[in-house]
Order: sequence, then structure tokens, then C-alpha cells
Amino acid sequence: MAFKMSNEPQTIKIFNLRSDTNEFIGAGDAYIPPHTGLPANCTDIAPPDIPASHIAVFDAETETWSLHEDHRGETVYDTT
Repeated sequence: MAFKMSNEPQTIKIFNLRSDTNEFIGAGDAYIPPHTGLPANCTDIAPPDIPASHIAVFDAETETWSLHEDHRGETVYDTT
């Protein structure tokens, strides 16, 4: 769904992005006043299902999501 400005206020589902990496950090509803756009660092395009050890990253130019491996928070061992 592509966001369209309106003469009427609207509440829509948005998907929040981390400002420096554009990775998905959560979803929520946003109240959009008349004649305004989406809040900063969000999109109205839903991310794909995200498997374990991955993150979804949004590309604003192509308006698409991609999945990337993410191992933050996992225990790592040095075996050397």
C-alpha cells in the first residue's frame, strides 16, 4: 500500500525503522493529520516474515524489504 495524503485525518499501521540502518524495529498505529505525510523513519509497507537470526532492512529508494543475517546477542566462542 502506498501512502496517500488526505483532506481527512487518518490512523494507519506503520512500521518503524532505525534511523541509521533502516532496520525494522517495531510496528504501531499512527495518527496522520490532514495534509501531512508519514512520520520520519517509518513506512506503511509491511516487512516480510523475519526468520530467527535475521533482520529486515527497508530500502527507501526501491520501497522494498530485504533480509540480512543478524547474530547480535548470540553467544560466540573462540576455539583457537
